[in-house]
This record gives sequence, C-alpha cells and structure tokens, in this order.
Amino acid sequence: RFDGFRPQAEIADALSSATALVLPSMRECGGAVILEAFACRTPAIATAWGGPQDYVTPETGYLIAPSGRETFIEDFASAMRALAADPVRASEMGAAGRSRVEANFTWPAKARRILTIYAKAAERR
Repeated sequence: RFDGFRPQAEIADALSSATALVLPSMRECGGAVILEAFACRTPAIATAWGGPQDYVTPETGYLIAPSGRETFIEDFASAMRALAADPVRASEMGAAGRSRVEANFTWPAKARRILTIYAKAAERR
C-alpha cells in the first residue's frame, strides 16, 4: 500500500518497517531509493530498466521485466505476494541488500574503488 508522502526525517523508519520497497517506474534512470531501502534492510521489487538493474540482484529483491501492461502488473503483484508470504526470505533479502550497500555504495567503498583505479593507472605510467 502507498503510505503517502513523508518528510525526509521519517523515511528511514518507514523503509525499515516496510516488507519491501516497490518501484514500478518505467523511466527510472537512477533509483537511488533502492540503496536507501537496502541500507534499512528492506528488499526491493523494481522494474528491470535503467538504474535499478545496477542495484537489485536475485539475492536482494526482484527485477520485473517491462512487459505488456497486464503481465507487468501481475509480475509485480506476484513478487509482492511472495515476500509478504515469506517474511524469512524477505528478511534474508533485506540483509543481503544491506551487505551490498556496505560493500559497494558507502563512501569508504567508493574511495577504495577509486584508489584501486588510481593505483592501476599509476602502474601503467
């Protein structure tokens, strides 16, 4: 269900208490909200298009192919029902999402990647 718009200060609590973040956008070039959900240990169900494809894995949620309207809606509903029916799986996906954020999308993780790139570039000189 859509809980309505929230002030930024309430977002972490809302995401932490959700079964899943559902992002059915057909034109989502970024999708950073998925990383926010993962940081809160919440799995994501998103369209397999644009940015979400870079974040969501089978371990952290569901990517739904942008197919015909009825199939698209049914596939999203099926993924939502699956997570609602299996809270243990939802929790495992949420934990995997949190681990993915910590390993790849925190400032220290980004700094490590940049330092690796610089080190490789310096070796080539």
